[in-house]
Amino acid sequence: MSVKIVICDDDRVTLTLLEKSLTDHGLHVFPAADGAEAYELVQNEKPTILISDMLIPKIHGIDLCQKIKADESLKKTSVILMTAVYKFIAFKDEIKSSGANYFIKKPIAMKKLLALVDEIISKQK
Repeated sequence: MSVKIVICDDDRVTLTLLEKSLTDHGLHVFPAADGAEAYELVQNEKPTILISDMLIPKIHGIDLCQKIKADESLKKTSVILMTAVYKFIAFKDEIKSSGANYFIKKPIAMKKLLALVDEIISKQK
């Protein structure tokens, strides 16, 4: 069985890049363009990991993370939040308090992201 990952970004280019890279890495990827869609996918698919941009429509990335971490059946989902470097400082405290497991800055260093994903998966086995 392949590992499930939900990815969420309202930027189509980023979403496509993530989807292709993670799929090529052997993972089962469920893309979402907004927070509400991502939350529904997480509820239905029970993925190992959620990778989400912070500034997304419908449900903000931090709120999405908090909803997942507050749900007993979903809280084991590892959450990776991402945002552009220039927005990082503004969200630093919110990221910490959201319960997110990891944070990455955009533009995404794909090798680092894939290494992080592998690390999370190996810890869950």
